[in-house]
Amino acid sequence: MDTSTKTEEIDFAIDESLILVQDRAKTREEIIKKLGGLLQTKGFVKDSYIQAVLERERTYPTGLQAKVAGVAVPHTDTDHVNHPAIAIATLANPITFHVMGSPEDQVPVEIVIMLAVHDAKLVIPILRKVIFILENDQALLKMKNANSKTAIKQAMLDHIQELKEKEKKK
Repeated sequence: MDTSTKTEEIDFAIDESLILVQDRAKTREEIIKKLGGLLQTKGFVKDSYIQAVLERERTYPTGLQAKVAGVAVPHTDTDHVNHPAIAIATLANPITFHVMGSPEDQVPVEIVIMLAVHDAKLVIPILRKVIFILENDQALLKMKNANSKTAIKQAMLDHIQELKEKEKKK
C-alpha cells in the first residue's frame, strides 16, 4: 500500500473539543500549550508532547503566509503521540511565528493547525495535505471568519474532501 492511500485512510480526530475559536493567546508558546493541553486531556498525545512541540518550533518553525491569513502548523516527533489528531485555533489577534524554512523571518499567524501524527512514514504526506490549505483561500477565510467550532471543523473537512476529489481525478 503506498503512503498516499494510507494517508487517506487515516481517520484524524477533528473533534470540536480540539478547536478554539477567536482565542486570545498572546504568544506562540501560549497557543501551543493550549492546543497541546486539549490533545493531552483527550489522550491523543503523551505528557512529553507539548514540550517537544515547543522545542521543535524553536529549531524548525512552522509559520506560513497564505494570501488571506498567516497559518502555523506546529507538530513534533511521532513518539510523543498516542493517536492521530488535529487541534485548531483561530486567533482574535495575530501571533508572531517564525517562518518555515526561513527562521529569521516572521509571519503574523491567525490560524494554528496543530498536528499529532503517530506514524513516522505519514508525517510528510499528512503535513503536505494540511499545508495545501494555504492554497485554499476559501477554506482559510471560512476558518478565519468562523464564529463557531462547528464552522471551523466544517471548513477543514470541506478542504480535506476537496483534496481527496482532486487526487481521484489524477
